[in-house]
Parts: sequence; structure tokens; C-alpha cells
Amino acid sequence: MNYFKNIILFLFISLLFSCGGDGEDGEIFLRIRSILTPINFSIENPDIPQPIQYDVYYKTNPGSYPFTYIDHNNVSHPLPGEFSVIDIIASPGQSGSLFKSGEDGDDIYIDLILLSTGPIIENFDYFTIASSLDYYEE
Repeated sequence: MNYFKNIILFLFISLLFSCGGDGEDGEIFLRIRSILTPINFSIENPDIPQPIQYDVYYKTNPGSYPFTYIDHNNVSHPLPGEFSVIDIIASPGQSGSLFKSGEDGDDIYIDLILLSTGPIIENFDYFTIASSLDYYEE
């Protein structure tokens, strides 16, 4: 009988320590896009290689990253009123409970679009193909 109690206790303790657990934060991917390639572009993000390859997703980490560019009209951005920092935040994983593991956070796909009228940021929760998105300057 004592042997049976030890087995039950061992299984219960194993169950407690093997269940639960928090989910992982989602991954983040940043893509730089432009209708007309800027003359110069720079971003202070160590995850993005220089020179940048446009329309390619790069895996990156959360943070605030300043950027600048000179558009095809030879105008330097950011201009007054335009944003100059991209804030990247991961989708957090959910907390686990006693008998349920937390779900992982969603992956985020961010497009930083460089236009002569100023930059635009778009967020997606799925991979997009660059050629399927159309942006027209007004």
C-alpha cells in the first residue's frame, strides 16, 4: 500500500511540474518598402543589414528604431510632422495555468513604406507578398 501511495505522489508531482508554462512571445518581421527607391535610407536597428534589401522581411527584436531617408526627389525625411522612429512591440505569449500551457503570441509582419509624402507603417498578422500591395502617392 505504501508503494502505491509513493507512485501516486510521484505522478501528481510530475503532473504539477510538467503542466502549465507561459507561451513564447511572437516573432517580429520588418520589411522596408518603397514605390521609388530612395537615394539613401538608414535605420538604427542592428537586426537590419546595411545596405538594405527592399521588399524582404528581416526578423527583428522589439525596440524603438530611428530612421531617415532621402526620397527620389532629393528631399530628406523626416520632415516636420512626420514620424522618425518605428516602435516595434512583440505580441506576448499567454500565461499558462495549472493544467494548460499558455499559447504563443502571434507573429507580426511590419511594413515601413517610404514615400515622398512621408513614411507609412502597416502591421499584419500574416506574411504578405509585396507585389500584391499597391500604394499611390496623392
